[in-house]
This record gives sequence, structure tokens and C-alpha cells, in this order.
Amino acid sequence: NLGHTFGHAFEAWCGYSDRLLHGEAIAIGMAIAFRFSASLGYCDAAAADRAAAHFRAVGLPTRIGEIPGDKPGVEAMMKLMAQDKKVRGGKLTFILARAVGEAFIARDVPADKVRAFLGSEIGAA
Repeated sequence: NLGHTFGHAFEAWCGYSDRLLHGEAIAIGMAIAFRFSASLGYCDAAAADRAAAHFRAVGLPTRIGEIPGDKPGVEAMMKLMAQDKKVRGGKLTFILARAVGEAFIARDVPADKVRAFLGSEIGAA
């Protein structure tokens, strides 16, 4: 489920329409999950770059800015991600990466770190 917390939120934001297909949403979500992992120090930036390069090589988007139309804000994303099936006790659960092929469950990511990261990703859109 690497990238699905982010990806499903983008899919919901787009109204589950052909504006953003499921595979595209998950590709963006996986690329973001790798960048988030790198920002938290779980993997190096080279792993995040490698994953994103692979998705781009097969024609998939890797950035929020590639979603057609308006973009979600940080709080909209937080609300959408709060609906994820992996949420426990009101806390987000992410599948993050230590390396390509080495994912793990992260249940202890502070919401302020998620908000700050999303702000930078949305700002780069």
C-alpha cells in the first residue's frame, strides 16, 4: 500500500473521475511517499529520485502539479487522508520506504510534519 494514503486522497479530491485515474493517483502517491520518507530521514533522496524516474519513464505523473485542474490545500488533504482505512485512533498510518523494495508501516508520524511536507509539495505544484 505504499503511496495509497496520499494517492487515494488525490483520487477523492478529483471526484474519482477520469481527471485522475487510479494508477496515476497511486503513482503520484508513491513518489510522494518516497519523498516524504526521504524528508523524514528514512531513505536517501537518491531512492526517491529513482522511484520517481521509473514512474516518469513509463509515462506516469509524480507531482501534485501534474493533476489537471485545481489542487487540494493542506487541510483538504489532511481531511481526505483521515478517511484512509489505515487510520487508527484518529492517527494517520503511512506506508513509507527505507529503500526501493523496502517498505514499512509508520504509525507515529506527527501531523505537523505531514502538514509541513504537504505544504512544500503543494507549493511546488
